[in-house]
Amino acid sequence: MGVRGTVTDEDGGDLSLLVDTDRPAGTRARHRRRRRTRSALGSALAVVVIAALVVGVFIGGRALIGAFDGFGDVPDYTGSGSGPVQIRINQGDTAADIATTLFEADVIKSERAFRDAATENQESLSIQPGLYEIRMQLPATTALELLLDPVSRLTEIVTIPEGFTQEQTLLALSEATEIPLVEFETAANQVESLGLPAYAAGRLEGFLFPATYTFDPEDGPLEMLQQLVAQFTTVASSLDLEARAAQLGVLPYDVVVIASMIQSESRIDAERPMIAQVVYNRLQQNIPLGIDATTAYDLGKPGTELTTEDFQIDSPYNTRLNVGLPPTPISSPGEASLEAALAPVPGDWIYYVLENAEGNHFFTASAAEFEAAKARCQAAGLGCG
Repeated sequence: MGVRGTVTDEDGGDLSLLVDTDRPAGTRARHRRRRRTRSALGSALAVVVIAALVVGVFIGGRALIGAFDGFGDVPDYTGSGSGPVQIRINQGDTAADIATTLFEADVIKSERAFRDAATENQESLSIQPGLYEIRMQLPATTALELLLDPVSRLTEIVTIPEGFTQEQTLLALSEATEIPLVEFETAANQVESLGLPAYAAGRLEGFLFPATYTFDPEDGPLEMLQQLVAQFTTVASSLDLEARAAQLGVLPYDVVVIASMIQSESRIDAERPMIAQVVYNRLQQNIPLGIDATTAYDLGKPGTELTTEDFQIDSPYNTRLNVGLPPTPISSPGEASLEAALAPVPGDWIYYVLENAEGNHFFTASAAEFEAAKARCQAAGLGCG
């Protein structure tokens, strides 16, 4: 129960006071002390929070500007910038990621300025990963323009197509990097340093994986070849190549050899497992493979230029004359061809021949059907020999 009373303050004014008459006087006193204690604690915490904010402003001022640059005017540098700086754009970086990288390197004054510039220029979506040399303290639009200028990119981007031979790959790397071909040939002979899988037994052909690569200025021919071999190892591991080869009863190296022939025989992914089955069927039946791409590889000429005399040459790569696989891969197979060699489609086919200009093949187990299809191919001028 409470009783309301009136007291007079120092200035003579009346103050209403509610007194809990049911609560002992000592309890009321302790309650007042707890209120004063909580008030003191609250004041102390407020002081700590304010102090922390002040310290944060001084220590992380630039970070705070970058994080909160969406408020008010957008900070941006003017002028042509200052000294050079190298920055790296990683694969998959968004405009926001690039903005952060530029801000931390003091290339731009705020992250939002670059994000706005990127939004207004759709070409920003084509910024390539790699190492760039640009200037510090630039307007965001200028920084974006420099990232879009190939002259600023120190990194070389090189694409190795599927089905390239070792010789073609070394030449492509040389031309793209302007490093003499002889240096790549020397590096290719350092097989103990290339990181080849043990089953390659020091043979490089077939293990320079076809893909797009980025090379920094300090990368030499050996480092570049190591990257290509490492990519093969990565893909082979993802395919579980060695274990699946064992399940097929095939050596891992032979899988790469078969995949290289599949790569050269078809450009249609859906057909690759069927060609793989033809190869396995012929091997099991002790029939020469008859894959002309192996002879073309051996002679270093396009398959369209092979002559009747070429197929009479006694060579382990002449799979018209000899039973079994050629001694090495004949090119660098892509992932689809490696997968096909590991997962052939069941079927009794032992023949296939080009069926149309789009690259589709006709598959059969009948010699008569094969000869008829071959005649149709020749009549259509598709180059069936």
